[in-house]
Amino acid sequence: MLAEGVRLVWEAIDAGLQVIEAALSPRLADPRLRDALAERADSFLECSDAMLARLSALDTPQSVAVRLARPHYEDGDLLGEELVPLVVAAAGLRDPGNLGAVVRTAEAAGATGCLTIRGGADPFRDKAVRGSMGSAFRLPVRHGLDDAEAIAFARHHRLQIVVADGGGACTHSEADLRKPMMLVVGAEAAGVSPQWLQAADQHVHVPLCPPVDSLNVAVAAGVLLFEARRQRH
Repeated sequence: MLAEGVRLVWEAIDAGLQVIEAALSPRLADPRLRDALAERADSFLECSDAMLARLSALDTPQSVAVRLARPHYEDGDLLGEELVPLVVAAAGLRDPGNLGAVVRTAEAAGATGCLTIRGGADPFRDKAVRGSMGSAFRLPVRHGLDDAEAIAFARHHRLQIVVADGGGACTHSEADLRKPMMLVVGAEAAGVSPQWLQAADQHVHVPLCPPVDSLNVAVAAGVLLFEARRQRH
């Protein structure tokens, strides 16, 4: 996966990720970062701004870019050491910026891990990594399960499945979010699939003032995750 810019690259280093390649331009003004990358990177390239611009995924390159090894996580990593784990399942989110924001929100609210369902955005692509602002480097995230595999994961680990559903029977403040849980948020337009709706133990909605009829998925996830945090603390 690709990370660009001083802050994001430091986040990757601090998270202990393997740096496969590093490219730096003369504009990099952080000598500590230059030294850290020279020591850690398998391949280290000092190049011109023009060359870095060709390597960059950004319209305005930020003087440093690194290619990182994707982390790999087992089931136990997603559950953490918490007695009451909270796993977020991003079921079909196609906008990588939104997915990155969900990962960031999940870490901020104390979630133990995240599953991203096959067919949605890749949480380790550059736009999603930038959207997560480094959370994708720390929060255990597994990509590529299908709906049935993610539901089986929840059942095997005795996680109640709580689906964010605009037509849900209870509001976020009425729902019991204190148990071990998988919170499922769906695609930006279509919501979650019928398979998730059928598997859900709770259907939860966030009440909105009319005429607004929907929220950005990262905002909705934030409301639900921080309500779960409030109830648990």
